[in-house]
Parts: sequence; C-alpha cells; structure tokens
Amino acid sequence: MQNFLLMCNQREINLVRNAVRHSDTPLIRKSLVAINYLGNGWLYPLAAIAIVIGYGASSWLTLMIAVVATALTHSIYPPIKRRLARLRPCDYDPSLNLSIKVMDEYSFPSGHVMTATSAGIPIAISFPELTPVVLTIAALIGWARLSLGHHYPSDLVAGAVLGALIALPLGIAFI
Repeated sequence: MQNFLLMCNQREINLVRNAVRHSDTPLIRKSLVAINYLGNGWLYPLAAIAIVIGYGASSWLTLMIAVVATALTHSIYPPIKRRLARLRPCDYDPSLNLSIKVMDEYSFPSGHVMTATSAGIPIAISFPELTPVVLTIAALIGWARLSLGHHYPSDLVAGAVLGALIALPLGIAFI
C-alpha cells in the first residue's frame, strides 16, 4: 500500500500545486482558512442549532445518527492514518506554502471530508431539501483542504467513502 500511495503522490502533486497556486490571492486564502477552521469542528454545532431551529423536535434522531456516525468514523480513521502514514502534500513538496498548521501528521484519508460526509448523510436522508447544502459544504471543505496543500484528491475521496460507508447504513436503518 505504501508503494501505491507513493505512486499516487507523484501523480497527484501537480493537481495540489495547481490548486494552491490558483488560490493564492488574499481573499481566496482567507476564505480557505475560514472554511478550514469551520471544518475543524466549529461548523457542526452551528449546523445542529440551525437544524433544530428549522425542523424542531423531528431533527433530534437525525442529529443523533449524525453524531454516532461521526464518532464511529473518528474511532477508526486515526489507526488507518497511522498505519498508512501518507505524507501530506505540504510535506512531500515543501515548496507548497503551508499557511496554517495541520491537525495531525498524515493525510490519508481526509478527516475533514470524512466528518462532513458522516454528519451530512443523515441530514440529507432526513431532509432531502438540504442535500445541496450538505454537498456544497463537503465540497468547500474538500476544496479548502486541497488548496491549502493539506490533502491530495485521493485523500478527499477516501474520506468521503469512509464517511459514507459508516453513515449511509446508519441513516438508512434508523431514519
């Protein structure tokens, strides 16, 4: 697996370089940093409050499923990261301007996208009209992680798949 990820690094690093380079204006950089910080966890209580205000008591089961799915993903992804030990793009290519500190050492899979997916799927199942919002949030978080040089595209895909593998069965079974 290490050799496969090294090959992926070589194939994907130019995509990351281009994303970083095309996002290097002050307004875009500030937006990326803000999105990244929201994705660090600040977004989820705010979203839960908005959902409770908008949907009332009918939202509690959905929010509990989102919490359980996210907790489960967060219990299994750290050992995966440590085992695979994939260097982040900013470590693989130190010329990438690391504008903010990363939360942990390795990049595969993306915990930010995994969390957005595992929290978002139950919400999208319960409230289909929020699906475009859920997708937009996940895409923005992924774009920020890529454009800040923290993740490769395959990290984002793996994070989304991992989040979906946990959240989708829970959402279907309990909502």
